[in-house]
Amino acid sequence: MQLHLKLSFLAVAAAVTMPPPEKKQRTHTHQQPNPPVFPESVVVFAPDDRNISETMAARSEVLNDRARGHFSSERLAFLFKPGRYDVEAKIGYYTSVTGLGASPDEVVFAGARGIYVDAMDPQQAGSLDTFWRSGDNFRHEATGGFRWAVSQAAPLRRIHAARDLELFDPTARVNYASGGYLGNSIVEGNLVLGSQQQWISRNVQMNGAATGGAWSNVYVGCAGAVPEPSAAGAEPRVSVVAKTPVIAAKPYIVIDDVGRYTLRVPLVAKDVVGAALDSPYRDVPFESVFVADASRHNSQDINKALASGLDVVLAPGVFELDSSIRMARPGAVVMGLGYSTLVAPVSGEPCVIADDAGGMRLASVVLQANEVPAGVDSSLLRW
Repeated sequence: MQLHLKLSFLAVAAAVTMPPPEKKQRTHTHQQPNPPVFPESVVVFAPDDRNISETMAARSEVLNDRARGHFSSERLAFLFKPGRYDVEAKIGYYTSVTGLGASPDEVVFAGARGIYVDAMDPQQAGSLDTFWRSGDNFRHEATGGFRWAVSQAAPLRRIHAARDLELFDPTARVNYASGGYLGNSIVEGNLVLGSQQQWISRNVQMNGAATGGAWSNVYVGCAGAVPEPSAAGAEPRVSVVAKTPVIAAKPYIVIDDVGRYTLRVPLVAKDVVGAALDSPYRDVPFESVFVADASRHNSQDINKALASGLDVVLAPGVFELDSSIRMARPGAVVMGLGYSTLVAPVSGEPCVIADDAGGMRLASVVLQANEVPAGVDSSLLRW
């Protein structure tokens, strides 16, 4: 099986997977540090840290500026150890927020707003260019609910929203929002789509109502108050698939009581209904995970790690590749943090080539085209 994708930018938002076998086969491994050594583009918080909101705001100054942030080369990941956080933090471009608990309820955002995304251009475009941010594996119980007013390339996964989840910005003069993704999550309040277009909810436990929505709303494997499908031509157009036929969920990172990290890889599942937060998984301790830093490592380093039996986590950054990353080992995982970006080699080779080994995962990376010689037939991903 080969998949050729020819796009100038490709955000691998869901986990791409090859078919089973699920059991990982390894050659020898070179033991890595655990806890890992992250570069400055990864900020790890603990519940007793001081001035977390201020630290997040300072680190996000450029990425929360619409003019500078949208095409910035900065990449940023905020990781939160289990605990409760009374924060108020606006999430900017190319930023991911990730809880490190075994379940979403182990990392709790409280306060008035918690973490949030408002429309980046409330006077003219609303949220139509509010791209490139993500949230994973936390509970959000801020008193004002959870606002995530985005348009595309801004997924939420393993989220427990204790109140309403608001997918547009009603305070903006122009409140447009256009597209997004919510997976493996629980929404206790209402799912408020408002002006949101092209939104897909996959394996969401909906304990409140779904309200609003401009055009196409899709529900796959959801449970609870799932809207009824609409007739052809009706607006908003609602499509419902009762069960998720097959899913290879994105891996996630957990930390234990002594500070050791593990890469948790959910197994392929079929006919799934509901949030599926306790699905079976296999664990990869970070002694077997190579953390790649764009300022220090190139494609040869990454390929050497993969060939030696290590999985790879790409720290936030822009990786200028001089050759393709090659995934050839059954069960290999390559996962990005903070919108890690792989820029294709100038030769026209893909950013990533995956051989037919089975069970591999590629998740949360941006694949970016390069300028290649005239006449070269280039692609970004060969799977």
